[in-house]
Amino acid sequence: MNHSSNNHPPTHPPTQPRNGQQTGRRVSQRGLMSIAMLILSMGALGIAALAGTKMVFEVLGGKSTASVAAVLVEIIVIGLAYAVGWVTALVAIRVYGNLILPTLITWSTWACLAAVCYLYFAILKRMYSQPDDFNKFVKYIMVMLGGLGALVGLHLIIEDHDLRPFAIPILLISLGQLGMIVFRYVFDTQTVKLGFLWKDLTFFILMITVSVSMLAHLGMLAPLRAQLTALFDRRSKSIQSQD
Repeated sequence: MNHSSNNHPPTHPPTQPRNGQQTGRRVSQRGLMSIAMLILSMGALGIAALAGTKMVFEVLGGKSTASVAAVLVEIIVIGLAYAVGWVTALVAIRVYGNLILPTLITWSTWACLAAVCYLYFAILKRMYSQPDDFNKFVKYIMVMLGGLGALVGLHLIIEDHDLRPFAIPILLISLGQLGMIVFRYVFDTQTVKLGFLWKDLTFFILMITVSVSMLAHLGMLAPLRAQLTALFDRRSKSIQSQD
């Protein structure tokens, strides 16, 4: 009997990996999209923050010669960058379930509140001298509304975010403004300009209305938040990756 062919076991070629399954873990397209949205949103919001800071310091500068139209154009351009960051942040959080971005947005909201409070203080300091330039007052209103709009916009990104704690600092500064108005027109009357009163009252009513509305948490933003939730439902298949 011939046993030479049975001395060694038959050899087989090594098993090849199936098509599309390599030895390493496959990178999730969903994860890549989430990271891309994170970078894009924070980058756009960062650009908007830097540009907004430059614009605010120019408006607050004593030698600022920018017209109201020029400031409006700057606000529109900055708003465009902010809108890109805002939309991509919504997509990253509510569609791709990014877990890092909510924390970054929360920090950004507190930073925006600090910037709004600084802006409020700076404007009150300049309004106390009662400048005659009406354009300055209009620009103060514009940049303050822009800051408040950015604050509320960041609040809308995160679901169930409570805006009431952010109202307390603004409300306290508003009460300080009320005291400043009373002191200016009752006790410090030597150089007071009575015609400036309507500007003081307009700015005070604007800020106290915003702060009280935020503190009361009246739910005025609830319909908008509900629409955003429906639009960016995590179960939406239109822009979600399957893996």
